[in-house]
Amino acid sequence: MAEGLPERSTGGRPSARMECARRLGIAPPSLDRRLDQARTLYQLTPNADAHIKRREAEPFTFDALPHDGEPTAEDLIAALSVRHAKRKAYHDAAKLRQVRINLGGPIAIAGFGDPHVDDKGCAWGDLERDVRICRDTPGMLAVDVGDNSNNWVGRLMRLYADQEVTPKQSLQLIEWLMCALPWLHWEDGNHDAWNTEKGDPVAIMHKMHKRLGSMNVGGTRLQLNLPVGASVFMHVRHDFPGGSQFNPAHAMVRETLFGFRDHIMMCGHRHHTGYIPVWHNDPRRLCHGFRLGTYKDMDHYAAEKGFQDGNWARSMAAVIDPDHASDPVRFVKAFFSLEEAAEYLTWRRAKWELGYTAAI
Repeated sequence: MAEGLPERSTGGRPSARMECARRLGIAPPSLDRRLDQARTLYQLTPNADAHIKRREAEPFTFDALPHDGEPTAEDLIAALSVRHAKRKAYHDAAKLRQVRINLGGPIAIAGFGDPHVDDKGCAWGDLERDVRICRDTPGMLAVDVGDNSNNWVGRLMRLYADQEVTPKQSLQLIEWLMCALPWLHWEDGNHDAWNTEKGDPVAIMHKMHKRLGSMNVGGTRLQLNLPVGASVFMHVRHDFPGGSQFNPAHAMVRETLFGFRDHIMMCGHRHHTGYIPVWHNDPRRLCHGFRLGTYKDMDHYAAEKGFQDGNWARSMAAVIDPDHASDPVRFVKAFFSLEEAAEYLTWRRAKWELGYTAAI
């Protein structure tokens, strides 16, 4: 029998071999011989799949459903491309926030250390005094470096048993602090970032009260553009990476070596104070690193670990004098007391106003 032509088909019908022999008017063996001769003559390879079985009819057929509304892969790619472009533009702009300073003359940046307003060790007398100084001194702008409350989470929630202020009252105190000053920048610390799985209540307050300044977590760089055309670069973080037992401000020295060389760097977090000026042989810029202390006294954790008390300045300030923008040493001056910074700023602004009036 010729290969590829079955002898018998299913369903009682004649096979393809028998039907072919009948139509040619020859016996099936004669058909087999002719097929073998043709294969030899034309060097044909037998094909076991030459016979195509008749397909049985499907027992049923479904009608196609309309589109379910879910996006196709092409739709998803197009939408994600648009979102990525917007997020990339936001990400690039957030690397260095542009701030237009509308105040003429000298200004001051007052940095507030970790407040921990709900802790029983919070020095409210000092905090209220510094808020009052900053609020009542023209030209003084405030910066918060984070950890505005304890906001205990996880195993630390047991500490609420020894805390007089409830979480609800803590939010009231944070709201008071937020509205007490026109903060230039408000940086969230690690305590602020806890318990925010369903949203940050402090960020919601910031939007509801329509505060002018920026708010962020994870560090922010600001370019303060002064009316005279000069600019001051400032970097605010809850903490800078790196440390040294010999220099509490070492992390900011490291930042100038491996990061940015900004005029002003401010951070907190470690509850001890440090300051360092960094020159790096750059005649154009003198960097000032401020590690702010904390308003939290009687720190049981520090006592338990045996940390030395280095909280000698809860707040510090940098006075910026646009009249000396070409002199790195006189352009930015550091002060370890907001009271002294306010006195110096008031004196410098009075001189500037006299000169401005005389020029008019």
